[in-house]
Amino acid sequence: MHWSQRVPPEALAIVSALASGALVWLALRRSITSTARNELKQLSKIEREGRVRLQIALGAAQDNIKALEAAMQAHGVPESVLEEIARAKRAKKGSKKDVHVPLLTVQTIGTITSPYSTRNGTPRQPSLVKTSVAKLQLSKHIPPSALLSLEQFSHAWVVFHFHQNTNVHKPAARAKGTIKPPRLNGESVGVLATRSPHRPAPIGLSLAKIIQVNAKEGYVLFQGLDLVHGTPIVDIKPYVAFSDTPEESFAPGWVGKEHAEDEEPLTITEVAFDDGAYPAMENAYKSCKLTRAKLCAINLFPKFEDFVAFVEENLLLDMRATRERVDPKLTQYRVTLSDIVIHYRVTPSRSVVVIGAEIITEDMIQPLNE
Repeated sequence: MHWSQRVPPEALAIVSALASGALVWLALRRSITSTARNELKQLSKIEREGRVRLQIALGAAQDNIKALEAAMQAHGVPESVLEEIARAKRAKKGSKKDVHVPLLTVQTIGTITSPYSTRNGTPRQPSLVKTSVAKLQLSKHIPPSALLSLEQFSHAWVVFHFHQNTNVHKPAARAKGTIKPPRLNGESVGVLATRSPHRPAPIGLSLAKIIQVNAKEGYVLFQGLDLVHGTPIVDIKPYVAFSDTPEESFAPGWVGKEHAEDEEPLTITEVAFDDGAYPAMENAYKSCKLTRAKLCAINLFPKFEDFVAFVEENLLLDMRATRERVDPKLTQYRVTLSDIVIHYRVTPSRSVVVIGAEIITEDMIQPLNE
């Protein structure tokens, strides 16, 4: 006799009900766990975005304070007053360690209009994106005639301030000595052996091709600049080959294109578009032209096809953080170019698929995938 014939029907019904209940409970638990996990991820993203905004704002405020202190020194404010200010700052921080940091006040000559709306997505080096166009507009206190004869040079050095750093508010005594370059996948080197923006003095230097010089209206168009929109420019200097190009030079492979293809961690094989992504990007481009042209660099791309080429060239650079490239936690990413948010995913074969596009909104100002 089969065992089921010896078990009362009522017992079988109870067992069946318990099994069904257990399955329902497991399914419900999985659903709740998945929902909670997604909510925690979203909260973590929101927290980081808010924290980055505050760090940038705090850094800007501290820059203003440092400029004021430097101006006081330059105008002969008594040492006793400066020492009292320093003592008050040490008391507020609760530290007795006296770290004297010499300050220098440098005026800027203008700001950059750049298609890189946020730090995330801005190339790590100049000349990586040939389709990138940026405009330096001189400030009103700089005469446009300062640009006369600059058109006789093919390239220029652009000296700028990393104004969106998130570590400016930290005391000088806590300056980091090492960083982890993206091409080393987690290995550390000295910060002064890199071009990292997070350096003791947040000053950058980029070489860019000169496209146009307008000495009447006081602006210069550059190709290949790696600067975020609104970057303050300290100076530009023409590139002179005989003195700026050494006869012999060398550099480690992790800073250039010396990697073999199978060793290059930043390689993306191709860029494709999902159904609907291309029309969405075209609609966003047209809308941005109408509503945000004065707020971003969209007018630097006269045709939609120019903007598409720029987007594709940027997405061929894997802009994800090292930890995300090595161990991906996200399924989708976004980058904001000329105030158009491009949504995309990265396949296991290291190709990028654009899945959508839209005009930037307030909650998208900071990146998701940093």
